[in-house]
Amino acid sequence: MPPANAFVISRSFRLPGLGLLVLPVSPVPPWLASADLHTAWPLCLQRPGQPPLPLTATVEEIAPADGLPTRALLLEADLGGLLLPGAWLLPEPN
Repeated sequence: MPPANAFVISRSFRLPGLGLLVLPVSPVPPWLASADLHTAWPLCLQRPGQPPLPLTATVEEIAPADGLPTRALLLEADLGGLLLPGAWLLPEPN
């Protein structure tokens, strides 16, 4: 089960030439809500049944046509496919 401050992934989209954009389950964690756009974050990806994976992502914001803008993360890693919902990301400790 993810901790309270986790970015829990609801869905992901491959953006050719850019990386993997992941959208959170609401609410967005405070560390992401307060971050400046395009800030690079060292994160740790947690997936059920797999070891933690350190990676880097940038903070992005998307505005769907039918909703309010929301924060997202653009992963700078080739994970070999889309991430399943239920995986989560945590900031790496400083």
